[in-house]
Amino acid sequence: MTAEAEREMGLRWLAKRGRPVAAPTPYLEALLATRNAFAGGLRWLLPLALVTAAVAGVGYHALFGRGMTFSYTVYFFCFGIQLAVWLGIRSRQRQLAKATRPWPGAVREPWTRSLGAWFVASTVLAYGGGAALALAIWFTTPARTYALSWLGLLGLSALCAATVLAGFLRAPVLAEDPASLAVYRAVLAENIHGAAPALAAVPPVLDLVITSHLPAGYRPWLAGYAALVVVTELVAYVRHRRPLPPGDYGVPRPAQTDVD
Repeated sequence: MTAEAEREMGLRWLAKRGRPVAAPTPYLEALLATRNAFAGGLRWLLPLALVTAAVAGVGYHALFGRGMTFSYTVYFFCFGIQLAVWLGIRSRQRQLAKATRPWPGAVREPWTRSLGAWFVASTVLAYGGGAALALAIWFTTPARTYALSWLGLLGLSALCAATVLAGFLRAPVLAEDPASLAVYRAVLAENIHGAAPALAAVPPVLDLVITSHLPAGYRPWLAGYAALVVVTELVAYVRHRRPLPPGDYGVPRPAQTDVD
């Protein structure tokens, strides 16, 4: 993506949040550009992450063999994308932090407000609900390899999501004035969804559409679990879309006039 394309992307982002401008301030332009994880020299991140994830997936299959969940391929694909996007965004954020001076008003929000109750709920449902289902399969059916392989994938997914969340929540706040602080917090709310709980709950749906080792009695439970997590996270995403407060976001658009 070119610098001009990133600028246009930033303008659309501001307009969707009720702050249309003809041109953003230079700092906001740079801040919004950090959303593009694979710019310039970072283009190698995604293919490298996907190749690494594919090799790790082969190793995971060798660990469990026959009887495991087929969703491992989707899980490792998600791991690769999640970590590549996180690394790319954090790299661009560090570049911006080095090029600017810290602003005393750049105060970090409490992590509870940054995450929001709905995102926390979707996370608990994804990992707690998934673990409960896997354990139920372990204790009530012969499909113990399936249950154990799914538990392992949930654990790896939780580790991946925790890495992404910690990286974004502990990063320095990037702002130079109240307007850029509001934009930073809105961008952070978006970045948090890089740890999407749905990516822990949706991959096992693959076992519903192909012949798998998932016990038949648990098919409706798995479908309901995945749907509940997706809906809860969608609500969290919508509620994270905060309107931006008044402030200096750049050069105002020319006033519209009627032409006879």
